[in-house]
Amino acid sequence: MSKSRVKFSNVAFENTPSEEAVSGFYDGMRKFWHPVLRRSDLPETKPLSVELLGTGIVLAKLDGRIRAFRDVCRHFQARLSLGEIVDIDGAQSLQCPYHGWAYGSDGRCVRIPQLPPGRRIPPSACVPSYQVQEKYGLIWVCLQDDPLFDIPDYPEWDDLSFRTVSINEEEPTQTSSIRMIMGTLDDTHFPWVHEGILGERDQPAPPDHKVWRDNRYLVMQYEIEQPPNYSTTDVSQRSQDDSGWVKNNYTDYVGMPNVIRLVKDNDNGRYVIWLATCPNRFNKTTNFWAFSRNFNLDPDQDKAYEDIATLVRAQDKPIIESQRPWIIPPFWSGIEMPLGPGDTPLIEYQKWLEELEISVNV
Repeated sequence: MSKSRVKFSNVAFENTPSEEAVSGFYDGMRKFWHPVLRRSDLPETKPLSVELLGTGIVLAKLDGRIRAFRDVCRHFQARLSLGEIVDIDGAQSLQCPYHGWAYGSDGRCVRIPQLPPGRRIPPSACVPSYQVQEKYGLIWVCLQDDPLFDIPDYPEWDDLSFRTVSINEEEPTQTSSIRMIMGTLDDTHFPWVHEGILGERDQPAPPDHKVWRDNRYLVMQYEIEQPPNYSTTDVSQRSQDDSGWVKNNYTDYVGMPNVIRLVKDNDNGRYVIWLATCPNRFNKTTNFWAFSRNFNLDPDQDKAYEDIATLVRAQDKPIIESQRPWIIPPFWSGIEMPLGPGDTPLIEYQKWLEELEISVNV
């Protein structure tokens, strides 16, 4: 498709994007760290399969370190995640369930039971291995040897002055990870989707945004008044008859391209919403949420914060899942029509995506 403005048509909204678009999305996202699993969900003595950018990955803890390999045996392509962790010559390896081929911590085959005596294991008998990090209670994987950016910061995670809770979503969201970040960054939907919680429909005017780039972050600041509740203020400090709206100062940090940290400051303290997305596929995303507050620190209050966060997520989910195309179309296509100044943060985010070669043809 040439880079000329296309006419508005149903073709742009087909449920299945072209192979070129899917491949471009996967290639563009390979060079970043992605969270694939909560650390607590990985068994200590068994492998586990996850999916990242359409690729099956097997995670296994070998000799005290988490390793990530392509979830396929070099022999006849059985899934290594169905295998087991075994000891070979004093080192732990991942053994295929089909014929017993075993792979060491670097992905090289270290044992082939059927190999005749005296014959060496072929050098090509290996499976791709990937970089792994543990951070913020998650396991992160990068499919490229040289990640473009480090894992984004979440300073409240280890700050003892904050109370942090995590939310496990029951199922992935049927959308792209980019759509998830855009939906979280977008504040003009507050009055419409989250009426009575984050805004009211009779006050739809967008705030004045300040947007800029800072190293690997897209940063946005604005001020907004919102209804009082657990997601906007410390309700324990308000009297029952105090229904006045709360003035919140937002600073949003998008750790390009797949993590966002929303920082809300008001007179009562700071409330942080953190989202790290895993692009399982172009149209399937696993979301990892955490929420930090430096007020009302009583653990017995956690459920109230979890409940309202879960409600807000449930309101967003069907709308985000309805958006097409799943892969963000480039500006020049004319398929989407963002409008300033309210959509300025989304416009700037998409500009950076295109520079990172993530936003591709449809």
